[in-house]
Amino acid sequence: MKVAILAHGDADGVTAAAIAKSVLGGDVHFTHPVGLLEDFRSYARGADLVAILDISLDEASLSALRSEFRSFPGKILYIDHHPMPPHASIEAPNVEVVHEEGPCAAELAFRRLKPPRGMSRVALYGAIGDYAVDTEWVRAAMAEWDIKSLFLEAGVLVLALDRIGRNYEMKRKVVEELSRNALPSSVPGLLNLAAEQARAIEEMRLRIPQLVKARELIAYVVEPGASVGLAAFYAAVEAGKPVGVAVEERKGVYAGSARARDARIDLNAALRAVAPRFGGSGGGHPRAAGFRVPIGKFEEFLSELERALAEQLK
Repeated sequence: MKVAILAHGDADGVTAAAIAKSVLGGDVHFTHPVGLLEDFRSYARGADLVAILDISLDEASLSALRSEFRSFPGKILYIDHHPMPPHASIEAPNVEVVHEEGPCAAELAFRRLKPPRGMSRVALYGAIGDYAVDTEWVRAAMAEWDIKSLFLEAGVLVLALDRIGRNYEMKRKVVEELSRNALPSSVPGLLNLAAEQARAIEEMRLRIPQLVKARELIAYVVEPGASVGLAAFYAAVEAGKPVGVAVEERKGVYAGSARARDARIDLNAALRAVAPRFGGSGGGHPRAAGFRVPIGKFEEFLSELERALAEQLK
């Protein structure tokens, strides 16, 4: 059976891909919500089974994606934990959807695919990396491992993957090692990469006070020089705002991350509503989400996002 695995490139996606590969075998490819349609067309060709892991659904391409899925002659296993777009459905006779908010995708992949028991620690790396540790399964699984070593290995993996960035060939090698339940610290080069990223993040954190710009509800940073997710978090902390945003340029657009410090805020809903008005896209989780917008529309986008956040805080 020919298997194709399409996964997100962060720690949760990588660990979910490793779990899937340990059970199903196959080739691993990395994608993201906006690119899923084209990547599915490219990498699913000739496959008997396609596993799609930790990729939220993009509303702009949802209709075409649904059509592509339904015409696909093989089977599709879609495992994800992001909030679904309103009225979204990809259900079809050849599509199995495993969706649950709260657990990370790696936990859902472990529970659905049932790899050997020892692979639970790989799923736990994904849970720690995605801040999805408050589930019954995670609590039970953590009780079977030394927590100090577990968090050390998860930290090495998360930081190294951040450093690797879009070097997908190297990420495939990491998936291969994790699919054999190798410790991240034993994978050649990962410890050094994690240490480099830790230093880069600390240097970025120290620069944030000079880089951050503050609006009424949003603190933001352009080109922070390291993890945009952490830059968004530190920007909000530094400026004392409920939301932090950080962006970096990618081919004429700003790819960004947003973090919320107020439980009343739903960034997923706000970004899904606002970003498409400016020719962009957005979504993720209520407290942590990503987006893409044209560079020339960024200030207008921030103004509209702030209006949406103000409505949520009323």
